[in-house]
Amino acid sequence: MAVGSTKIDARDLKIIRLLREDSRRSLRNIAKEVKLSAGSVRNRIARLMDIGIIRRFTIDIDYRRLGYDIHVLVLVTSRPGKSEEIYHQLQEYEEVHQVYWTSGPANVVCLVRVHNMAELSRFLSQELQRLKGVESVESMFLMPEPE
Repeated sequence: MAVGSTKIDARDLKIIRLLREDSRRSLRNIAKEVKLSAGSVRNRIARLMDIGIIRRFTIDIDYRRLGYDIHVLVLVTSRPGKSEEIYHQLQEYEEVHQVYWTSGPANVVCLVRVHNMAELSRFLSQELQRLKGVESVESMFLMPEPE
């Protein structure tokens, strides 16, 4: 497979898969899995970062265990010409954890996490609906993952 002018092979894809499962995995462990030296794995990871395939290393947080019991997808419809501005403004709110620019009825969809319904109500009515250019807002509650 080629990305731009850079070739990505099966070992690169396996390295990506292993890092996606656990970004703290050691180079030695990855090297053993892909049958390369740790130095070669380090070079491949550096190349994947340089070409923008690996953008960052991060953690997976259980927000419900942190007390964020309410998770909501918020669909925002903007007035013409305002969706890009709203997209950027939403990224500034602590309650907003992800923002997506979309096509269809809603221009922007964001993932909102709050501790309780009072926080959600305050965010929706005092923050989100007051943004210039917001025409309408719809909410969809996300249920906890099945155990």
